[in-house]
Amino acid sequence: MKRIVFFAAIMAFMVNANAQWFDISNNKGRADLGVSFGMAGIGCDYHSFAFGGGLSVYGVYIDFLYGAPEHKYDKHVVPVMYNDTSVLDINIGYQIPVLPWLRLMPLVGHCHTSAGLTDATTVNIEVDGDHSATLYHDFNVTSRKHYLNYGCGLIIQPIRQASIYAVYTRHAIYGGISISLDECAKNAQGAE
Repeated sequence: MKRIVFFAAIMAFMVNANAQWFDISNNKGRADLGVSFGMAGIGCDYHSFAFGGGLSVYGVYIDFLYGAPEHKYDKHVVPVMYNDTSVLDINIGYQIPVLPWLRLMPLVGHCHTSAGLTDATTVNIEVDGDHSATLYHDFNVTSRKHYLNYGCGLIIQPIRQASIYAVYTRHAIYGGISISLDECAKNAQGAE
């Protein structure tokens, strides 16, 4: 059995050497910025649909997903205390180029879930610099739980300017789209 594993490893090395798979130098100068959405907090006490973003620079990848309490931004004022939850998922990893258009991304991170009460009897108003107002209710946290998160992502780059990615971790499943910042910078320089 050991010989079979040894020969399989040697064959994989030779195939990679000839095809130039796993060429880490492909990460040099790469920078991507993306948006993601999916389920966070899977397998935890609380889970939620979440939105977030990701940034990749020289192959180092970091992202987050946040699922806000369901009733926090409800505009109705009613004499009710809603049971609500929130989820925050943060991951970091490194992109391993398998082929020039395909990357694997092992990830490790942290998942944070909170349960509490949203007080719908009060309304808070937050005014932005452009005079737009956001209404929200107070969310009072009653319990928090923290979880180690780990998993893997797959990135496909069908065109130079954009990538599509999917991530599966122990406590989240999500996907997204990213744009290549280095390609945008090259295009901007070419236009000048």
